[in-house]
Order: sequence, then structure tokens, then C-alpha cells
Amino acid sequence: MTDWKRTIGSFGDRHIQPLKLKWDQLNQRERRLLGLLGGILGLYLFQLLVQTTLVSPYQRYRDEEHSLRSDILQAITLSREIRQSQQVIQERSRTLAEDHAGFSLISYLEQEADRTHIRSAITQMTPRSLPPDGNYHTTLVSLRIEKVDLPHILLFLARLERSRHLIRITHVTIERRFDHHRLLDVRIDVQSIQPT
Repeated sequence: MTDWKRTIGSFGDRHIQPLKLKWDQLNQRERRLLGLLGGILGLYLFQLLVQTTLVSPYQRYRDEEHSLRSDILQAITLSREIRQSQQVIQERSRTLAEDHAGFSLISYLEQEADRTHIRSAITQMTPRSLPPDGNYHTTLVSLRIEKVDLPHILLFLARLERSRHLIRITHVTIERRFDHHRLLDVRIDVQSIQPT
């Protein structure tokens, strides 16, 4: 008999034989209980095996897929926002190019005042050139309008806000007249941006 067979035989005599003797000493009920416990242990081990080999990798792949899907949606949203920004930039560039032909903020304000019937109420129109910013120069015009009613001034402001030119209202002050409460005194600062 070789050494490894002898080793296996001695291991069986020491460990397996006592277990066999104990099994033979058990009655039918105890054997059933041990079988039931063995079955529960086997099911638990099987569940652990399935969990580690199938469920955990599947859950990991699902998490990765969810993360990837979220990244794709974020990239689509950013791409849409970039396209919208590019369209706004193109529109503004087109407007700047058109205004380069000779847009005058004072003339434009006078035209809008005529259209909204408040030209006669303008008592002061003061232009100021602000320091250039890169390739653009900024003009600021301060208007003082006296004895005007609210609907006319709101219409004037709305027309300025909807202008196709690159202008913006930077400051508005409205005060009620002490001598006539339905009329207002208004100060408006309007700024325009043009290429140099």
C-alpha cells in the first residue's frame, strides 16, 4: 500500500468512522432532523453561490448601465444647451454686424418715444460713451421724462426690451408727481453695445 492510500485510510479511521458510528446510534427521528438541517444548510449554501456568481454581477452591471444612461442624458442636455447658446451668439453677431452700419442709440430712442407718444415729455437726453470692452464700445443714454402716465411709460419700456438691437435698460426710477398724482417723472438709463 502506497503512502497516500495509507494517509487517506488513517484519516478515514480517525474522522469518518466515528461519524458513521454516531449515525448508526441515532434513531429515525434524529436522522430526519439532521437530514432537514443538512437540506437547509445546502439551500443556504446554494443561495450564497447564486448570489455571488449571478445576482451580484447582474446588480453591478445594472448599476453601471444606470450610471451610463444618466451620463448620456446629461450629455444630451449639455449638447442642447450648447446649440441654443450658439444660436443666441449667431443672432447677436448678426445684430452687431447690422448695427455696425450706423446705429445711433439717441435716434432710436427718439423714434420709440415718437411711436409711444411721449417725445414731448422727454426733458433731458444725456449720452455718455463708456470705456471700450475688447472689440466693442458701449454707449449709455440717460433720459428724463416728466408728466407721463403709467401706460405710456410701460409701453415705451416694453418696446425697448423687445428691441432687435443690442440694447438694455440698466436703471429705471419712477416718481409720482406731487402736483398731479396720475402723472409720473421717470429717469431711464439705456445702454447699447456696438462693434468698434
